[in-house]
Amino acid sequence: MQPRPVPSRWIRWRRRAGRALRAALIGGFLLVLAADFTSRVIPLPPALLQPPDTTLTLEDRNGREIAVVASRRARQAEAVTLGEMGPWLPAVTVGLEDRNFWRHNGMDAWALGGAACRNLRTLRVVSGGSTIAQQLIKNTRPRTGWRWYDKGYEALAAWRLTRTWPRERILEEYLNRIDYGNRRVGPRAAARAYFGKEPADLTVAEAVYLAGLPQSPTRFNPWLRPRQAAERYRRSLAVLAQRGVLDAATLGALGDEPPAVRRRVVPNAAPHFVDAVVARWPGRRGRVRTTLDLPLQQAVATLVGDHVRRLGARGVGQAAVVVLDNRSGAVLAMVGSADYAGPEGENNGVLTPRSGGSVLKPFLYVEAIERKLLTAASVLPDTPDAIRAEYVDYDPQNFDERYLGPVRVREALASSLNVPAVYALSRVGARTFFEKLQSWGFSFPRGLHEYGAGLILGNAEPRLIDLAAAFAGIAAEGRVPHWRLLADEPVRGRVVATPEATAIVADILCDDDARRRAFGRGSPLATPVRVPCKTGTSSAFRDAWTVGSTAQHTVAVWAGNFDGRPMAGTASIEAAAPLWRAVVDELLQTDTGVPAPAGLSDCEVCRLTGRRPTGDSPGVVREWFLPSTEPTEIAAEWLRTEGGRTILTLPQEYAAWCASAQNHLGAVVESERKLTIRRPEEGSEYVIDPTLPQAQQMVPLEAMLPPGAEPVWTVNGRRVPAQEGGAILWPLEPGDFCAVVVAADLRAEVRFRVRR
Repeated sequence: MQPRPVPSRWIRWRRRAGRALRAALIGGFLLVLAADFTSRVIPLPPALLQPPDTTLTLEDRNGREIAVVASRRARQAEAVTLGEMGPWLPAVTVGLEDRNFWRHNGMDAWALGGAACRNLRTLRVVSGGSTIAQQLIKNTRPRTGWRWYDKGYEALAAWRLTRTWPRERILEEYLNRIDYGNRRVGPRAAARAYFGKEPADLTVAEAVYLAGLPQSPTRFNPWLRPRQAAERYRRSLAVLAQRGVLDAATLGALGDEPPAVRRRVVPNAAPHFVDAVVARWPGRRGRVRTTLDLPLQQAVATLVGDHVRRLGARGVGQAAVVVLDNRSGAVLAMVGSADYAGPEGENNGVLTPRSGGSVLKPFLYVEAIERKLLTAASVLPDTPDAIRAEYVDYDPQNFDERYLGPVRVREALASSLNVPAVYALSRVGARTFFEKLQSWGFSFPRGLHEYGAGLILGNAEPRLIDLAAAFAGIAAEGRVPHWRLLADEPVRGRVVATPEATAIVADILCDDDARRRAFGRGSPLATPVRVPCKTGTSSAFRDAWTVGSTAQHTVAVWAGNFDGRPMAGTASIEAAAPLWRAVVDELLQTDTGVPAPAGLSDCEVCRLTGRRPTGDSPGVVREWFLPSTEPTEIAAEWLRTEGGRTILTLPQEYAAWCASAQNHLGAVVESERKLTIRRPEEGSEYVIDPTLPQAQQMVPLEAMLPPGAEPVWTVNGRRVPAQEGGAILWPLEPGDFCAVVVAADLRAEVRFRVRR
């Protein structure tokens, strides 16, 4: 048997090569199958399935941009469709980044091979070869771990993406997610920032310029490194020419000089308004239409700044203004401080609770008139002792420390008298009124138990925005609107008072003659048309307010200092009213005044007594009334004629005022002889304060006396002499006591207690 011939070396090599080739083909086929299977099941980045990051862009009611609110990733980003990007930017981007974009399956083998050769010496993928689909995957998935793994994942995910999404969607998502520098993400943000136009309006040169920026947004920053950005533009032109994206004629028309870049940053024209929107809707994104009127906002901001600069020497450091639409509650202007960029500027005086002074009085009188407890002609006592019987521990004073005696409600409200307001509060009930204020839309940081009866004079702290909305309800026939910031918020409101009661109060607040005792004639409140308005000044001149309404809009103004520092004796008529009037004058270029009351009863009343006039009445005025509330009493009950002179005769409760120097009417008390102790009251209890000197702790002894009588006081049988000036004061000491006063042939006594 002959031995088998040994194959030659060449034959052995051919056999090995054949086996290796077959193994390679089978392995390659299996690898392709595995890659294909993997590309079908590999998960896409979760962020890719979410909409592109979009910042909040606020527009005014007419579509003008107010501000762009930056997000964590972008200063400005707003997704647009591929069709809204225009013809040039998508085409140029594809030409620069992925010229085979419309043909490959998510991976460009030739580009990958070229990139591998360029980076072979580094033994790691540094750059190059990534398709637009791969870059989209990379941009939506933070890289972790070994970069070769990340590159493989991106390739397989891109392969799946091209099978799942149309190419147009891939390109649109890619362009909307890339950074063009200065944290401007997407074509719209970039086109607006650098060229002040929409991406659809970009020229060829502008599109080429923008398309080159995402390769290195920091290195090619157009604002900080214009020379490098210009070089990148020229390189982009060369690449596009080499790849045939731009023909010779287009290149010749473009030249080497890049297009002029502008610096367009949307200014925040209403920072306090923007802050309020973001605080109320923290997750809102995209382009949002608001209620703001940008020209009015800018005018009001200028007026606020000028006003504070003018009154700075008077201690007025800040001011705030809000303008509302009476019917819809739309906030048309909101200026929260004089200078948002200043040390305290971010404080928003429109939304901050502050002591309201007298601004709540109109709502009290609406309630009293609606419930027919008072009318506009009712006479209220304006005397130092008018409310001691109702509020033993409360002794309010008028702003100017003057007391007018008997005053009609019209004068009491228009001149913002304090004592009559507290007296009216006692008729309505403090708790009832406090609850009613909440139905008007007020929310207070504290409860009634901390405010007491002083809530009507400034103890309560309303917000300027709530005051404006509530006052709009007076001009809008008792319907209080919910204030709105966004155009798509539903228009809502609530009826809290009758049109008739609000019409009467609005008429009072329009009456410049009725307010003359407090403000004189021709003050900033005296508008050329009917504009009801109200001022308020808190204690120690810390806060000044003015609020008023045209037929269409309500303007509310606050002035003061955010740290509570008092103004230099500057009341609201100087600190807030001039600014209010300036804003109202802006509105009155198109606005109208509120109409006079209609459908109400009106009749003549005595100017002095508010009753049916007689021949002795010193003056007659016409007054509005709810049905069946017209006065039936006649003025003759309070008026008598002696020697051709009319004398006003008042009830006994006016005795102390009639006897004082403030009796400007020459009034006298009715002749009935009575002796009544006013202080101390029967059964009252006093507590000695150990922290105060004993000499400062005394009880005044006061009584209503018959005309011409001189009182003699004793406490537990011991005579109490009068002090210098006529006051009778008894020093406190522990025990039970009986105070007795004797005048003429009359006697009165009360019992009280003092404890430590």
